[in-house]
Amino acid sequence: MLKSAKSARKTLTEIAQHELRQAITDGTFRPGSQFPTEAELCEMLGVSRTVVREALRVLEEEGLVARRHGVGTFVRNHPILKNLNFNFGITEMIESAGLTPGTSHFVIHKEPADEEKAEQLRVDVGTPLITIERVRTADGRPVVYSLDTLSEALIQQADFDLQRLQTESIYSILKTSIGQAIEYGMARLRPVAAPHHVAEKLHLPPNALTLYIVQTDYSSGDTPVVYSCEYHLPDAFDFLVWRRGAP
Repeated sequence: MLKSAKSARKTLTEIAQHELRQAITDGTFRPGSQFPTEAELCEMLGVSRTVVREALRVLEEEGLVARRHGVGTFVRNHPILKNLNFNFGITEMIESAGLTPGTSHFVIHKEPADEEKAEQLRVDVGTPLITIERVRTADGRPVVYSLDTLSEALIQQADFDLQRLQTESIYSILKTSIGQAIEYGMARLRPVAAPHHVAEKLHLPPNALTLYIVQTDYSSGDTPVVYSCEYHLPDAFDFLVWRRGAP
């Protein structure tokens, strides 16, 4: 059941987007199914047709829905969408595809910062860091091997159990437990052959190709918070980039 957008403190368009996105995530609208008409969505959400159309436009840009002129709006039946225009966590991406996120491998490492991590997190070489090593699954299938590195001092600011990261998004925990909301991320992408230990954990043959994403996430004030290295299973994801025309 969709909630009325009028009860939220965000803009009507933002809450309408959230409600529709959540309806896809929780299976109210399954992949391949058709959305209610714009008029019906207006009544469900308690908003104008302009708000509904803008919300649907955003969902279409995100790749969650497809609008067919004269026919209607349909939930896309696609692999997990990783929209590189938006800094969604892996948990949210898997949920948005109507799949159940999970973790099949989870290890916490304590290590001193090497030159690369010190540069990315703007700390001194040797600064104590914590790296969370995980294999993320979608409906039980391994799809991402990730290493997320943070300052140990940052983690110690809040009293929370790192084991929560087996089921929760690191972005969500940073925001709710530490008060560090991620504003944006800077990423580098390249195809690489999976190292042996990664191929093994993702159930891949030796030297199988993966999409390797290295990203540093920043909070307000351009402060680096998380340095991540991720190996993505290519056939599990639909990578989307919105590209402007030439300047």
